[in-house]
Amino acid sequence: MNSKIIAELAGVSRSTVSRVLNNYPDISPETREKVLKIIKEQEYYPNVSAQKLAGKRSGIIGLLVYTGESSIKKGEYKKITESLYYSELISKIIDAAEKLGYLILVSYINKKNTSWEKIFANGVIDGAIVISGGKKYKEIEKLINSKNKIVLLDYEKRIDGKNVTTINSNHFEGGYKATEYLIKNGHKKILHITGEIRRKASILRAKGYLKALEDYSINEKNIIVGRFNQESAREIINNYIKNNLNFDYTAVLCGNDYIALGVMKGLKENGIKVPEDVSIIGYDNMELCEFTTPQITSVNHLDEDIAEKALVKLVNILDGKKEKSENTNIKIIERESVKNIIK
Repeated sequence: MNSKIIAELAGVSRSTVSRVLNNYPDISPETREKVLKIIKEQEYYPNVSAQKLAGKRSGIIGLLVYTGESSIKKGEYKKITESLYYSELISKIIDAAEKLGYLILVSYINKKNTSWEKIFANGVIDGAIVISGGKKYKEIEKLINSKNKIVLLDYEKRIDGKNVTTINSNHFEGGYKATEYLIKNGHKKILHITGEIRRKASILRAKGYLKALEDYSINEKNIIVGRFNQESAREIINNYIKNNLNFDYTAVLCGNDYIALGVMKGLKENGIKVPEDVSIIGYDNMELCEFTTPQITSVNHLDEDIAEKALVKLVNILDGKKEKSENTNIKIIERESVKNIIK
């Protein structure tokens, strides 16, 4: 199937078909409707390479994901299926792109896979949204300096450029607000369990935790470093209780929702109830929070319309407009895992 056959079926010229596909305004509504109806019926898709040669957009946006090291297989990179955080965010971006008339091509970006260079070089995509995992990484730096048009989500720094911009989470504020929320519910003995502390996002959350304690004149503090998965958190709880013979905190600030789930399991194994005995707050606000017992209160550090925001910024960049970087809004999503102990 090609544009010549579409033109013959519609009784118009090939140039008219082309003008309909490229949304030229000088086509009558009747002709446009007729051509689009035949295109849909014949399941015709324009040749991307030919469009690129003509200086036109492909209508395809890349979604490049840096996942970091696997929590399951040491020395390997995490698969998207290992984390609901990535799969949920990717799903939102795909749905939002469809509403705007774009297709999404998903690929990894890491040491073992530099396919983004081929994708851009071959003209397959117009631009890309990059999920950076909150980490400054040399492959992403290379992408930023490539002059390709991109929007970075949750990157380590703000960037305002002609071809690139960022939408970042304020993880210091996230750590602060989560701790403050626990304090305002009467908790003064608050443990913070985090994942890999080498990540800037982890460091900022920990600093937010410490600053909130300082601002509320709470001297007792403790940060335990593990990994961003359930089993690591479960082991931390079990080891703490084994070494200390009890659990002397009334609340736990968790580095992500997987850690929160692991903490709940560890406490349950030791006969400690959530939230009756210990309150828990997670981070990331993944869907799993709604399917636990009790449901997990969590920090939402990405705006509800983060996908739409990223796509609009990228389309504006593609149109030659300069976009400014921005931070997302931090919000505590209250559920059932935090108990108010103010007497």
